Amino acid sequence: MKVYQAVLDQLIGAGVTYFSGMIGSTAAPYAATLADRNDMRYVGVRHEHTAASILDATARLTGKPGCLMVHGASGFLAASAGIASAALDSTPMFILSATQERRAMESGWWQTMNVQTPLSDVLKWQKRVERPDQAIEAVRAALREAVSGKPGVAQVDLPIDVSADDLGPGEVPEPIPVHTPLHRPYPDPALVKEAAALLRSAERPVLLVGGGAMYSGAASALIELAERLHMPVVNSPTSRNAVPETHPLVLGPSGIVGYEPVGDAIKEADLVLAIGSRLSDLQTARGALLPGDAPIIQVDIDSAAIGQNHAVTVGIAADARACAEALNEALVAENIEISSARRDWVTSLATRIADWQQAWFDATPDNGKVQPQEVVQALMTLPPETIFTHGAGDHGFYGYMVPVASPGAHLVSTRLGAMGCALGLALGAKLSRPDQTVIGCVGDGDFMLQIGDLETMARENLSAVMVVFNNFRLGSQRKRVEAYGNVMGVDHGNPDFAKLADLFGCRGFRVDTPGQFDAALREALATGAPCVIDVIMDPDARPPRIAASREAR
Repeated sequence: MKVYQAVLDQLIGAGVTYFSGMIGSTAAPYAATLADRNDMRYVGVRHEHTAASILDATARLTGKPGCLMVHGASGFLAASAGIASAALDSTPMFILSATQERRAMESGWWQTMNVQTPLSDVLKWQKRVERPDQAIEAVRAALREAVSGKPGVAQVDLPIDVSADDLGPGEVPEPIPVHTPLHRPYPDPALVKEAAALLRSAERPVLLVGGGAMYSGAASALIELAERLHMPVVNSPTSRNAVPETHPLVLGPSGIVGYEPVGDAIKEADLVLAIGSRLSDLQTARGALLPGDAPIIQVDIDSAAIGQNHAVTVGIAADARACAEALNEALVAENIEISSARRDWVTSLATRIADWQQAWFDATPDNGKVQPQEVVQALMTLPPETIFTHGAGDHGFYGYMVPVASPGAHLVSTRLGAMGCALGLALGAKLSRPDQTVIGCVGDGDFMLQIGDLETMARENLSAVMVVFNNFRLGSQRKRVEAYGNVMGVDHGNPDFAKLADLFGCRGFRVDTPGQFDAALREALATGAPCVIDVIMDPDARPPRIAASREAR
């Protein structure tokens, strides 16, 4: 058996279903072998960044890593933004770096460089295979690392001469199924007892949910805990997939991309319980949202994250779901009486958020131009299981105005904030959940980075609907340039995206007059085809003020 055959047997046998990339010479044996198999799905793309984003989405929605196949150093570098985005958002992924033969590195052959170095700071695990007998164990170790503890991206570099060699004698071990979480570390009972005591004595506790809750499947346990204590819940950008924002105790997202009044809940709290959260600057608006002297309980599967960003009163290294269940058990025997003051406070928070949202909708100018409020209001009427993906830029803030109602319904490059992810995330979402509506919200500048993969969307018949917030500029960056003086480099021309979509084999719609978007959206969804809606926006439209530190970003 050849190494490349054994590698694919291990991957597919472990439960890796989705493969994506661009085929180059060093990946040829893997491509030829995959072509003969019907137990996986391969999506060929027009840009490797899209491939990484596709697998970012499939992993978030299935809990299983996909395999990104990259050719040589050039393919790896082209995919690097999507890889880094997945890595920083703790998405499990396996990278098969198919590189030139071993001696090429020393001889200066083309497309050679050390592919272990460019992203070594963010990848969880890396290995270059120098001998055929190392290949299988490297693959198995990479898969384990990708889903163990805090999930992440693992990379195996397989030179073409190793891949094409015979595996050699010896029994090939059976694949080990992989999924997240691979292990579920349970919390220290003494720390749970301490945390429960603090929760019992708090008057205004707040539950801050981080992305770790998503892969843990902690939603039910967290909602039970929130209801037991009548405790408001604040999401992070990544935990919008874990706890539904349609629940009356869930206020919405916080931080520099969250609702401004949601931050009030954290600032006014007398205890913060952070579960599955690193208490990152993104979620806490650089710490500005955290209450001064209030105790903080932090739960994270990664012990290194405990107290890393902010001092905590109680730090618990454990799986989010396991800890939430343990806290519920510790509190279940208690007859916890919820004070009227707490109920009034929670009600006031919800009222403030609703008033803030309504004020933005009411501020719609009547200037004959399409406003973002019209688009957002139409998107809010879609079924609760609708999946939204977002790119980077002002349009992304509009997307945050739409409540997330079901698990996996919000996919975005959170920590990296990378442009060029929205289309790939939408394709991966449609690949994983073909029966659900998928809406990709993307700015025109962002969309131009991904435009070639409209062909992929058409070819694979992945019937997402891409909504382009088209203002002929990099809107969020233009404001920053304006602050320093004259403007350059942020205004640009665009093609007619609706016509371009038609040329790629998708369906295109153009909205350039107020009142047209809802009908265009309904028609696009009714086609059952891959669609693009080119929305010519008021270039002076601005997103709502999101967080206290927004101007400082």
